[in-house]
Order: sequence, then C-alpha cells, then structure tokens
Amino acid sequence: MKKLSILLIAFLIVGCAAATKPPVDLFMSTPQLLKQRQLETRRYDGIAEMELIAACSNVLQDLGFSLENSETKLGVITASKERDATNAGEIAAAVAVAVITTALFVPVIQSVSKDQTIRVSLVTRPVLDSDNVAMLDSHFVRITFQTIVRKTDDSIRYETLTDPELYQGFYSSVSKAVFLEAQKI
Repeated sequence: MKKLSILLIAFLIVGCAAATKPPVDLFMSTPQLLKQRQLETRRYDGIAEMELIAACSNVLQDLGFSLENSETKLGVITASKERDATNAGEIAAAVAVAVITTALFVPVIQSVSKDQTIRVSLVTRPVLDSDNVAMLDSHFVRITFQTIVRKTDDSIRYETLTDPELYQGFYSSVSKAVFLEAQKI
C-alpha cells in the first residue's frame, strides 16, 4: 500500500510537471498574430491619456457595453454585454440532423447556441520616442473583442473576434469621440 501511494504521488508530480511545460513556440510572433495586433491597435496624437480613456469608455457605453473595470492610472478598461446567440442556420442544421438520424433509427440531439457574452479589453500605452521617452499626448490604444457562447448542452465556446469591420467601426467612433473631447463638445 505504501509503495502504491509513493508511486501515485510520483505520477502526479511528473504529470503536473509535464502538463505545465509551455510549448516552445508559445511566445513566437506569427504573421497572423502581427496582422491581428495591427487590426486591434491605433495611435492617437494630441490628446491626453485620461481624455482618450474617457472617449473610449463613452464609445463602449454607446455600443451597449457595461463597464466592468476601469483602472485609468494603468490605462485599462474591461467591459461586456450579453446577447442572444441563436442562429437560424444552426437550428435548421440541428433539425435536419435530428430528422435524418431519427429516420435511421439512431436519433442524435445536436446542441445549438443559446446566448453569448461579448467581452472587451482595452489598454492604452504611451508612444515612445527613439530615446524610449514617452511622447506628450501621444498614445496607442489596443482593444480586443472576445465572445463566450453558451450552448443548449451547457458547453461553452470561446473565440476572439477578428472581423476587421468591427475594429474599424470602433476606431472610427473613437476618432469622432476624440475630436469631440478635444473640442470640449
């Protein structure tokens, strides 16, 4: 019994050590990651960081997001909104599968999306000059949109949204808000 306990503990330690070892290419940038980062990031000049954060939070609220966390000293905002995730095409496919499998006497019940949470993370950081000194009133803004979809079988799917129109629309609204913020309108 004692040998079995020691053997079990040894397997647990080795298993945990192997499971926590990160892949070799974990921190390597790929062309796809660089393209996504460019999509998510914009530079704004001529506006203080606090005013930029205020403009970004106003745009998020206008888009229906509820601010969850806002740490202006660090330049971080997180927000989310709940949405219905039902999809007519997905439901039609599930019905078709159910009809076909029932006809074959092997009924299969397929889960479909029921609701989703869209989460946003926004970070600002100063633009650095060639001497690594922060430039006055010049900042980068990076935003990421993720969706968490819950299905009828209680499974969950996580996905980072990569639609260029989503990011372009957000930054277009931020540019307008920055202009209004600069004009004190």
